[in-house]
Amino acid sequence: MRTRTRPLLIAAVSAAALLLAACGKPAASGGGAAAGSMSMTIGYTAIGAAYDDLYVCQDQGVFAKNGLTVKLTLLNSSSQLFAALASNSVQIGVGVAQSTAAGALNGVPLKYVALPIPHYYVEMWGKSTLTSSAADLKGKKIGLSSPGSLGDASIDAWLAEQGLTDKDIKKTFLKSTPAEVTALEKGAVDAIVTQPPTGTQTRAKGFKKIMDFTRFPAAANAYTVKADYDTTNSKAVAAFVKSEVECLSILHNDEKTAIASIIKHSGNDDPTLAKYSYDFFNPLWARTPTVDPGLLTKAFQAAAQDKGLDPPANADQYVDNSYVDALQKQGYIDSLYRD
Repeated sequence: MRTRTRPLLIAAVSAAALLLAACGKPAASGGGAAAGSMSMTIGYTAIGAAYDDLYVCQDQGVFAKNGLTVKLTLLNSSSQLFAALASNSVQIGVGVAQSTAAGALNGVPLKYVALPIPHYYVEMWGKSTLTSSAADLKGKKIGLSSPGSLGDASIDAWLAEQGLTDKDIKKTFLKSTPAEVTALEKGAVDAIVTQPPTGTQTRAKGFKKIMDFTRFPAAANAYTVKADYDTTNSKAVAAFVKSEVECLSILHNDEKTAIASIIKHSGNDDPTLAKYSYDFFNPLWARTPTVDPGLLTKAFQAAAQDKGLDPPANADQYVDNSYVDALQKQGYIDSLYRD
């Protein structure tokens, strides 16, 4: 059993949170959202169509309709997601659960309140000579945004499936998805792992899709709050989850509106790429974004192994499905899909 000194880890996490605040990340007024506040900042971790639920909620006024004043903020990487939550720079964070699970293991209570995408949703794009075989990719340089990112976790899932380890490829961390594209185009890496339409745009430069990772179940886009925020601002969290399930229904029911938001927010205004992205994500977006404790347990196990800590026996203590469950029992979710 591997253990490390917990106070040192907590100090490191606190330092990361302070550094994030010093770098100009937005903070709620007064250093955090007051109890009962209906204003919140939501942090997401990468440019791409995976966050079209947020884009649509903002563009279509769904947050406002449910009494929320929301600011969406793009964090530099998945590694900053927990620090942003811990420092109250964001009240709700969304990204791969593994990155926030590490913080929870260090003693900061978190709650996962919605899981709209329960699979890895990234693709590998690279040189036209590459294939998806393990033998072909062994030893190749794979561009990723940051350690613990969705792409990093996806690669680890694929390596485990193939009976390989991260020593069998050369992970290259480039800090951002735009930097991944640049590195691929300049020949600094052999392939990159990103969500559509970021990697997809490289086909215009002669690169090809090598594979995607959607076959691997995961707590990928997990909406997370601090436990104390969940308690003192339950009305705001309930309004957010209600908005989320409505916007998921818009994604499924209104392709035109969904694609328009992808074009507006995803960093690429090509309608063809936006349509590609929509078709990629539409089967992955959940209608009922219940958090699966089993997937969350796997995220905690991976985070614990990486940090040298003991994982929890199960992740139930970190799950709050009460908001989704209430909407289900009320028949609200079903009502969104009736003709």
